[in-house]
Amino acid sequence: MRHPELIIYLILFVSSFLLVIVLTPFTVTLARKIGAMDYPEARKVHVTPIPRLGGLAIAVSIILTMVLGYVVNQYLRNGLGPVIGILPGALLILGMGVYDDVRNAPAPLKLLVQFAAAGLAVMLGVHFQLASNPLAVQMRDYFDLGLLSMPLTILWIVGLTNAMNLIDGLDGLATGIAMFASIALFLISLQQGAGVVTYFYAAIAGSTLAFLRFARHPASVFMGDCGATFLGFLLACLSVVGTQKSYTMAALFIPAIVFGVPIFDAIVTLIRRYLSRDGVLHADRGHIHHRLLSWGLDQRQAVFILYGISITLGIIAFGFTLMLDEYAAVILGIIGVLGGFTARELNIFGTSRTRMERAFRYEKPNAEEEPHTTGEPRK
Repeated sequence: MRHPELIIYLILFVSSFLLVIVLTPFTVTLARKIGAMDYPEARKVHVTPIPRLGGLAIAVSIILTMVLGYVVNQYLRNGLGPVIGILPGALLILGMGVYDDVRNAPAPLKLLVQFAAAGLAVMLGVHFQLASNPLAVQMRDYFDLGLLSMPLTILWIVGLTNAMNLIDGLDGLATGIAMFASIALFLISLQQGAGVVTYFYAAIAGSTLAFLRFARHPASVFMGDCGATFLGFLLACLSVVGTQKSYTMAALFIPAIVFGVPIFDAIVTLIRRYLSRDGVLHADRGHIHHRLLSWGLDQRQAVFILYGISITLGIIAFGFTLMLDEYAAVILGIIGVLGGFTARELNIFGTSRTRMERAFRYEKPNAEEEPHTTGEPRK
């Protein structure tokens, strides 16, 4: 890495970090004034109202940081073409998230806006292009995704946007996962020469690290839907752009591995809710982090375990950039088997509707128990 590039990465990281530190108290004040508060209710476990516009500070800091990068770095200015299509959709997602944090938007409306934002990004050039035979010896053995490119990209963007929102159920969990994912993708982008997305990952890492100061247990402010969905959408789009310079199957697997924890939780959530016959949009308390709490772990312990898994998956993903591509599908299959085993051991799916209802039914904590400050986001 050249010395000037390292300086730019540090400037972006530090700038986004400091901006979040400065802006977050203002978002707390704003949240209290406009009523963007997360109030305790039967399905949640925190016992006092908590502001939930913290994600607005993250989004603004990333945008301002990239504007700064645009001013001071010519390479960033020249390379914005592939990622400029992300901005309109990201702003649409951010606006919907703020509205939801204030007004509690219905789930179908949020899903509709997410598809619209993803479709907008795809039309502006953010989409998967090429894939390869995972058993091919030569990296040049690739094929054009053709008509599958657009629907697969939209599904990926909407899926990861919701996955990051679903995993935002404990203090600092989604923020930390986004931070570790951005660091892993930053290193992978450097190794692969993925271009301008590397600068974005540096800014995301700085902003999320700073926000952990406020979001860690006990949280003083929640990221809210505006933060979780914005980060999910932005990281999903950046991961798509970052794979466009690589023609290997591993390049498509890498983002799926890096975001393994939220993707795993989202998949089993869809299956569990379908089996419960309550509908896939019906919120519950059966997420992987809730199951860890049911084992007797406290919030910090559950979060640290999931942090550890995210770090491990990031290391595995980075290893994909150094190994032969024919092993990519095999390793991904092993990860899938381990995920299925974990789901069974945690009884995430449940065995029947009655048993699931017993397992996931909310019970108000006793007065002598340590109060939690957050729960599953509103769905």
